[in-house]
Amino acid sequence: MNPSLSERISMREQKNPGRRNLYEPAFLALKTEISQALHDGWSMRQIWSTLKDEKKIGCSYLWFRNLVKRHIFAKPDDLSARKKHGQPVSGVTVERENNGFNYRSSIDKKELI
Repeated sequence: MNPSLSERISMREQKNPGRRNLYEPAFLALKTEISQALHDGWSMRQIWSTLKDEKKIGCSYLWFRNLVKRHIFAKPDDLSARKKHGQPVSGVTVERENNGFNYRSSIDKKELI
């Protein structure tokens, strides 16, 4: 009898875990140390390089930056909004003013005459 789809997925994930499952637990275990080092003024590159040399973390620098952004620099209200809506939330809002130049891709022939 063949295993069910859920069983096959479970076996596959045990053999080939995703990157998030592979690197995130190690990062979370070192989160307080990383946060303290950032607070002390060390750059993310220096922290990652040291942890990589010590073999405490195995991810790439870009993945490390994503983890720092997600777990250390994220605001609590951003995290709850992401979970609620299922999408990343940016903290930047753009307010448009009616003064000045406004580009429109369509041409109004009345304005040209």
